[in-house]
Amino acid sequence: MASKKQRILFFPFNLLSHYLRCLVLADSYDKAKYEIRFLSSDKYNGFVEAQGYEVFSCATFDADFVMKCTTDFSFEWLNEKDLERVLIGQVKCINALMADIVIGDVAPTLRMAAELSGVRHINLVNGYMTRYYASTRKIPKKHKAYELMQQLPTRFAEMLTTVGERLAFRKIQAPFNSLRKKYNLPAVKDYLQELEGNENLICDMPELFPQKFLPPAYRFIGPLVYHYPEDQGEWQNQVISDKPVICVCMGSTGDWEQLRFLNDPYYGRYTIVAAGDKMRVLSADHIIKRDFINLNQVLEKSSLMICHGGNGTIYTGILSRVFMLCLASHFEQEYNIEALERNGYGKSAAGFTEVDWKENISFHCNKYKLKQPA
Repeated sequence: MASKKQRILFFPFNLLSHYLRCLVLADSYDKAKYEIRFLSSDKYNGFVEAQGYEVFSCATFDADFVMKCTTDFSFEWLNEKDLERVLIGQVKCINALMADIVIGDVAPTLRMAAELSGVRHINLVNGYMTRYYASTRKIPKKHKAYELMQQLPTRFAEMLTTVGERLAFRKIQAPFNSLRKKYNLPAVKDYLQELEGNENLICDMPELFPQKFLPPAYRFIGPLVYHYPEDQGEWQNQVISDKPVICVCMGSTGDWEQLRFLNDPYYGRYTIVAAGDKMRVLSADHIIKRDFINLNQVLEKSSLMICHGGNGTIYTGILSRVFMLCLASHFEQEYNIEALERNGYGKSAAGFTEVDWKENISFHCNKYKLKQPA
């Protein structure tokens, strides 16, 4: 008699990058042993269903509001009312669907929901968001304290940043612990610990985001890079052989307005392939525009990528050995960009003048591919 399949419920945050890397992880499970379902998303169900997975409905956070808060360095979205609403919804879903395992990717209440439901909780995490990150999470460039920190000695600035961050994470944890008390769950020290699962999978390369004293509940699994179906479309026929190709990919959170200058006829000396510019900010004839595209195929032909510094995007660039000029939309992407700079894979383009853009694009479009990552 065949043994009963274990049921896994995925709870990705409602951004494309999180859904895609959860899909990559889901595909690694033996379908003879596991039945997998995904949290329903009006935006991304098409990707989930194309991979053959069912979806389920559940209370969740408003991703647009969360991203606005993130941009403003606010944690207003982690208020007790919304936390409890999502928590109760998750518990109901886990119990109704009789889940054995829940997997979260930026799902702050999922640890509590798993504890209340008695199921195993697996957490997908970026290396810079663990309690064991070996580097300092620096003050973002847009933060009001950034200029002050730049004037201080490096070691002193890092010490102040670490102390301030520790206090902030404990403050953010307060509404979680209020709910933990209400539902008879043990208190947790801070927000980073609240995000932890029974097992924590770090979706990064250790050379970019080194860790120290990792406990057994943590392990590196490397980047989960989603590959779009191979594109046999006519865009490849539009690439002119004697023009360097520039790939532009700003993900679902990037600010395309910062790249409007690429419409200038000057950039007609390049073939620019832009993926995801749904507002059509880039409209010039020398720009090939697609909502979705097989990034690996584009990067095979590219000399340079201009991107937002998102996790999946940077690893596609690294693996394709294409240098990246990056414009971050929020502080987590700044952490990615700092890691690229430390390892020579790319650099921040924040504050670039017109001359800076022209010089950097020209320089990198005349270089060979980067070295293969170790």
